[in-house]
Amino acid sequence: MSTWLIGTLVSSKMVAENVKSLTFEVPKWPGHKAGQHCDIRLTAEDGYQAQRSYSIANAPETGSTKVEFGVQILENGEVSPYLWNMTPGDKIEIKGPLGGHFVWSTEMPGPLVLIAGGSGIVPLMAMLREHVNRRENGTEAKRDVVLLVSARTKE
Repeated sequence: MSTWLIGTLVSSKMVAENVKSLTFEVPKWPGHKAGQHCDIRLTAEDGYQAQRSYSIANAPETGSTKVEFGVQILENGEVSPYLWNMTPGDKIEIKGPLGGHFVWSTEMPGPLVLIAGGSGIVPLMAMLREHVNRRENGTEAKRDVVLLVSARTKE
């Protein structure tokens, strides 16, 4: 069972009008598989806690302690506005990686067909990035990859 880990924000960048890519350094990160997610928990000074799940956007890398999330701002959200206003050095609680039903393994044969809508592209980006990394370092054979995305705007 996963325990809560402390993540320190190291990078925040806009990737679309209402989406930021946030990268955290998590010293005790156990590693993840493309397609997994994490729970992020915020605790207020009065003890109130808010928790949400976010898909992991970066490809798995052996020994890496960095975890990237795609965060879409929600106007009345409890967690996303806080995450959006974080600055490098700020800390959050992270539990994960979680989920094993929607993961991709490079050992799976055949073409890779990925279909996403809106923020659902985040876990697929981890899969694409892993595929590219493995192709570049020669650990994966050539395969056809198709990504279909539906979004409200061109961004």
